[in-house]
Amino acid sequence: MFTDKFIGTLRYHVCKIGGARSTLENLEVYNNAPDSFFINIVVKGSDGLISTSYTLTVKDILDFPITSQTLLTTERLEISLLLPGSEPKIIEFLRDPDVLKMRGMGYSPIENIHSIYQNHHDSVYWDKYYFVVRIRKSSEPIGFIGFYQLERPDLITPVISQAPYESVKLSYALSKTYWGQGIMSEALAVCVPWFVKGQNVRELVGFVEVNNYASRRMMQKLGLQDYGLLEDSMSKADLKNTYRFVVYKKSILVN
Repeated sequence: MFTDKFIGTLRYHVCKIGGARSTLENLEVYNNAPDSFFINIVVKGSDGLISTSYTLTVKDILDFPITSQTLLTTERLEISLLLPGSEPKIIEFLRDPDVLKMRGMGYSPIENIHSIYQNHHDSVYWDKYYFVVRIRKSSEPIGFIGFYQLERPDLITPVISQAPYESVKLSYALSKTYWGQGIMSEALAVCVPWFVKGQNVRELVGFVEVNNYASRRMMQKLGLQDYGLLEDSMSKADLKNTYRFVVYKKSILVN
């Protein structure tokens, strides 16, 4: 857990300096015995490169608010925050060409800030949450579910931009070893309603590769409607193929 917290503090600092969509260009960590680290980082944000240095104490790391506790369970699965310790497994199965083709994009660890999950009111901005899906019997990470707010939905499709509030994109991936067993359907059936209610999500959007019929059926089971091919969709998973995506949208009435 110390490693998870340490990486979480670094990513949080990157986000704080350069914004939610910034990237880490360089990192140097020096151990200041006995209880602190000296950090040099270079972050690329919307305003260009930003270089900064700071001291991070062991107390800062231990106090960083993340948790590995299980948030949701089903008959076969448990769902919790996706922490750095589980990311190598996620990155490994995403290297499978079949998985990448159906997903259309990889996984960027730096975007996962790992702040503690909490319910937010409409006035509090959040950017992304990632959750890991595990088999209960072995606690093995086999997939993940992500939710993140679309920064400019009007650039994607007029269908989405009709909403007077920000759309939240649903994203997920599952190891090919577990395809065809209803695993992701089981996970989404509990995770999506729970997240939508907790975060006051008013519109949920999903993009599915046009030939991924299993995923399209899952979207329909969740109550998302098919709005046809994504306009000007050019999601390139590799240089040889360009994949088209179908837009699914569900508007949620808030009492």
